[in-house]
Amino acid sequence: MKTRITRRTFRKILESIQAGRKRYVKISSAHLSGVSYLNIGDAGLEFLEDLSRSGLRFKVRTTINPGCVDFDSAVECDSEVVEKQGRIVKSLKNMGAVESLTCTPYLFDNPLRRGQKIAWAESSAVLYANSIIGASTNKEGSLTALASAILGYTSQSGIHLRSGGNPGVLFEYKGGLENELDYGLLGYVMGLKAGAEAPYLRLKKPVASIPYYKQLLAGFGTSGAAPIVWIENLTPGFSRVRKPGRKIVLDRSDLEKERVTLSEETPPPHDVKLVFVTGCPHMSLDEIEDFNEALRSINRLSVETWVFTSRSAYSEALRKGLLQGLLGKGVRVFKDSCIMYCSLKKSKPYVMTNSVKAAYYLRGSFRLKTILKPLKEFIEEYGVKQHGFKGQGY
Repeated sequence: MKTRITRRTFRKILESIQAGRKRYVKISSAHLSGVSYLNIGDAGLEFLEDLSRSGLRFKVRTTINPGCVDFDSAVECDSEVVEKQGRIVKSLKNMGAVESLTCTPYLFDNPLRRGQKIAWAESSAVLYANSIIGASTNKEGSLTALASAILGYTSQSGIHLRSGGNPGVLFEYKGGLENELDYGLLGYVMGLKAGAEAPYLRLKKPVASIPYYKQLLAGFGTSGAAPIVWIENLTPGFSRVRKPGRKIVLDRSDLEKERVTLSEETPPPHDVKLVFVTGCPHMSLDEIEDFNEALRSINRLSVETWVFTSRSAYSEALRKGLLQGLLGKGVRVFKDSCIMYCSLKKSKPYVMTNSVKAAYYLRGSFRLKTILKPLKEFIEEYGVKQHGFKGQGY
């Protein structure tokens, strides 16, 4: 006999993470992780289908994380995986979710404003919402985000408390940060050293590039537990928080130490399959446009290159003619999924990437060998120009 799923079931989930008196805060949006079939398997699929049939519906705008297939180009994926991933998405849509399938819902599908109280899962999205936009969300788990979406409120804990998001450690970085990979490595190192404490970051020479900070936050979310990084001169309200007494000074050697743990020292020989992946977190429309522009100086790329983005950004890029430019240079553009794509696990290539988060999870979950390289250097080394080859990718 099946247990009936009710709203009370999900209230108990939120109660279970609070000690003492139970307090709650209303939310205006939710974002759900744990929707990939490769992660939740048959048990998770059955649970979501039972939930969909229960009659429960989401009370607030709810978006969903990427799955493991692109439904329009899943030729390399097992048909059973595609079918079951589709059933997961259908179950969530039946409950009222937006079919966003992205880890960057703040760009198109679930836009935020400063001060908005939300319940989001997906670490990089949580950190972006709090650190760049100035919204308020804890780093929700799959079940607590799901419960909050159904109930319309979440537990009044963590960052929703007056002192919940205050920084506990000050980081100063002495040295140059040249590209998105450097920023990702800095975030990863900060996460390792900060643990559960929220960091306050002071940079000697900050840049105005939001994509770089997106990589910093994704790197931090990979190794750290805090839901916010206070970035001086960027995070809303940074000037009003008390600066921590504990200080850690970082330099290039700290970044290099962690880079070698996530990256093979040399690219594989030419007879070994190599795939370059970018878009972790998902590429924004502006980033796609910049990538397209960067490829104008070459005829094509000499290694297989994959870009991951959201459905919304994909549609806009198609409308603006950007996808045609990428496809003409040999780039494959995926939506609905992320770097944890079904066929990567099956084909076992070396994966080159400009994302620290991608390298960490591809090594840990798929047991792949990864090589870290910033996008500009990748294009310079593996771009084929009009009058011959450049770099070592031929």
